[in-house]
Amino acid sequence: MSFFEHVELSKLSETDRFIYNYLANNSSKVPYMRIREIAEASHTSSTSVMRFIRKIGYTSFVEFRANLKLSAEGNQSSQDFANRLASLRQDIFPKNIEMKLEIVADIMLEAENIMFLGMGASGAICDYAARRLATIGYNAFALSDLSYPVVQKLKHTANNIIIILSVSGATNEVIEVVNTFKNKDDFTIITITADEVSILAQMSNYVLSYQTPNIRLNTYHDMSSQIQAVFLVEALIQKVWDRE
Repeated sequence: MSFFEHVELSKLSETDRFIYNYLANNSSKVPYMRIREIAEASHTSSTSVMRFIRKIGYTSFVEFRANLKLSAEGNQSSQDFANRLASLRQDIFPKNIEMKLEIVADIMLEAENIMFLGMGASGAICDYAARRLATIGYNAFALSDLSYPVVQKLKHTANNIIIILSVSGATNEVIEVVNTFKNKDDFTIITITADEVSILAQMSNYVLSYQTPNIRLNTYHDMSSQIQAVFLVEALIQKVWDRE
């Protein structure tokens, strides 16, 4: 552990040694503990713990804990970081993904309205995407409130594009909204999803797909990475911008 390198045992007080011994014998737990918990476990005080941490060369408990965590995880942390970087490698996307991006970008150039549709984390990406398109002069907006009367908003308009973001492609509330526009003239539906055969994908004119592990927290909360979806949004907007 890196903090051992900074410790001169001969200069430690009795209280410091209590803290030192606890940290040394519980290195796997300490990165996830608060100062108060360490103080209680080592039978000292929070002030003594903080004083000890500064004595061995750290400016804050956060810095000490982060350093200890990296040391404890070792190569595992590096592997996790490498896996994140690898999540954008070429084989994560279909072979014809760039051709599809080119086609969709061409359609977007002629659009009167561009609506991004999604819920939860996907909705946040929709806000981001709409803002970037609006910045370069397009009438783009995000719809995350699915009770909004969007049908009335787009009544008597032409050349509309709906871009849906959904990891699963099976969100019922989104499907209900999209169903009101399916097969209507002047509406092109595009879905960015991790499931190219999902219900939303089948309802779409174009599908921009990617691969990502399906990760759920407590069954209901989707913790799947959307790095790939953000990349596709960025790539699509860049292609539109390049055509200006």
